[in-house]
Amino acid sequence: MMQQQQVQDLMQPVPHPLHVDMSLSQAVDLILQSGQMGLPVVDDDRQVVGFVSEHDCIDYLISGSYHCDSRIQVNDIMYREPLCASPTESIIDLVQKMGGDKPKTWPVAKDGRLLGVISRRQIMQALNASMKGCRSHV
Repeated sequence: MMQQQQVQDLMQPVPHPLHVDMSLSQAVDLILQSGQMGLPVVDDDRQVVGFVSEHDCIDYLISGSYHCDSRIQVNDIMYREPLCASPTESIIDLVQKMGGDKPKTWPVAKDGRLLGVISRRQIMQALNASMKGCRSHV
């Protein structure tokens, strides 16, 4: 039987979260460098105030590149009520919340303060490794 893993066991650090006053191009650079499908937006105290996904950026990138408009900022496009995971939440509970049209990458926060991010892909990898481990003990 697999020991119940928690979000904090799988979450990835976010060394460079987004800020509301960043330009769209700066935000896209950080998202692409992170390897995630989006990043949380934080204030100066690392409190999570929003989230920007690749999906959020793409229409603005098309419009901005077509019109050579670089004035778009994170504040203009961020989702202001992001769903956050608790570091002590079970990965099974979290993955069940990630179904349907819910985000695939979630900020991990304690008392609103950003600790990291976790994605459905990371959870899938951990569950797959666990399943493979079960087979080897049969």
